[in-house]
Amino acid sequence: MQLPKPLGRERIAAVIIYISLTFLAFTVMLINVLDVKVKNIQSVDKGSYTVITERGPVNITSDNIIRIERTYTKAAITGKPVELVKIYTEKGFLYLSSLDPFYEIARNIMNSVDYYGLSVWERPNTDLQYVKPFGYAIGTPPNHIKYIFFLLSLQYLALSIGGITLLVLIMPFRWRETRSRHTAQIPKTDSEFCATEEQLGVVAK
Repeated sequence: MQLPKPLGRERIAAVIIYISLTFLAFTVMLINVLDVKVKNIQSVDKGSYTVITERGPVNITSDNIIRIERTYTKAAITGKPVELVKIYTEKGFLYLSSLDPFYEIARNIMNSVDYYGLSVWERPNTDLQYVKPFGYAIGTPPNHIKYIFFLLSLQYLALSIGGITLLVLIMPFRWRETRSRHTAQIPKTDSEFCATEEQLGVVAK
């Protein structure tokens, strides 16, 4: 009769990591469902623009811009340099690339406040803590914003739990491996010492 094996530390850690990954994938899918895409940007007046989203139009001005982030990559097929831009406003952020048809108007929006094309531009007397509450896509319904931030918090929690569990799972093995190597060298040293004493005894005789 075979008794069920008790759950070891490795199995418990593996279960926690699998649950964290599953939970992370689930929250990512939910955030993608709640995400709002930008369809077009129109220039209304000098310094005034209308962002056409899937949930309707949103009017913004240059005074609404808080932070601009620019990064660069290459297109997967052609290898053409592509600029990725994230514009934080007081009504949410716009995420777009230089391949979008409305990129020229978006560049006019950026140039209205950022005259030097900096990789990161911020409104004076602001910081990341001030920008953080606006970390949702522009055009998102107000009643969805709290759910988006709740899902983002769950993502960070799942990443933290999974990362700590993986670290705890790996570190003891390295420590045991180092200790076993150290103890394995001790008997070898003792045997060499005993063999040296026997050789000296034979020579003395």
